[in-house]
Amino acid sequence: MNAVVIENDFKNTPSPDIHPRNVDDLTAQEIISIIKEAGITGMGGAGFPTHVKLSSAIGKADTLILNGAECEPSITADHRLMLEQGERVIGGTRILMKALSLNAATIGVEGNKMDAIEHLKSLLPPGESGITVETLRTRYPQGAEKQLIQRITGREVPPGGLPADVGCCVCNVGTAAAVYDAVALGKPVTERILTVTGSAVARPINVVAPIGTPFSYLIEEAGGFASPAARVISGGPMMGAAQYDLAVATIKATNSILCLAEQDLPIQDKEQSCLRCGRCVNVCPCTWPPCI
Repeated sequence: MNAVVIENDFKNTPSPDIHPRNVDDLTAQEIISIIKEAGITGMGGAGFPTHVKLSSAIGKADTLILNGAECEPSITADHRLMLEQGERVIGGTRILMKALSLNAATIGVEGNKMDAIEHLKSLLPPGESGITVETLRTRYPQGAEKQLIQRITGREVPPGGLPADVGCCVCNVGTAAAVYDAVALGKPVTERILTVTGSAVARPINVVAPIGTPFSYLIEEAGGFASPAARVISGGPMMGAAQYDLAVATIKATNSILCLAEQDLPIQDKEQSCLRCGRCVNVCPCTWPPCI
């Protein structure tokens, strides 16, 4: 069988095609085209193509919301992003505003991240009216798209509807940072910030990991397992998916690797009538899986 073998020189040499752009010279369609070519998808976990979301919202959305709630327990990747690289979030927000021809946007952040809220506000010039940073109540599922829209705008997305149906477009703060990298700096999505945590991990950390890094490598970077891991979850404890092999690779939507010890799992001492048909997930407005 014919095959091509690519060897890594571990130099991470940028392509000569990568160069900064003057965002002011770009049209909305050019911005969306760059986002598409850069391969940007929702970085909050959903993974929906960003260029499709923006294209469908043009002419419909009058409100842009940046989701920095990160309400899922244990995940802190967006928190560190906003706190340490807030310039990317603000820059990406302005680019998204231009792509949608909007003059205002709201960044919603839960109140347990006041340091990130204050940092984002400090990056805005005095008298800034275009971007607002709003403090949200810390509760689950505050970061769910429909709940976030209702909290910030008072509008309710109808069952089966989309945010654009009520004039909204919602993007994760990580997506905004990726948009800034792609449009302003010319960098496609090749890496992301993610959390490696859980009681089974020796040293919980946030890392910048290349897309495609095996889970085993990142767990080793966190000091390995401090105790036997009964379950390794891609994502958070509420909406994540259990993995069966640590050779699985990170993708653009991987925001966390959660490693749980046996004592963290729910005790099931009797049989349940659940047939795992999935109907409860289908009717749940949050599509919340009852069992990981």
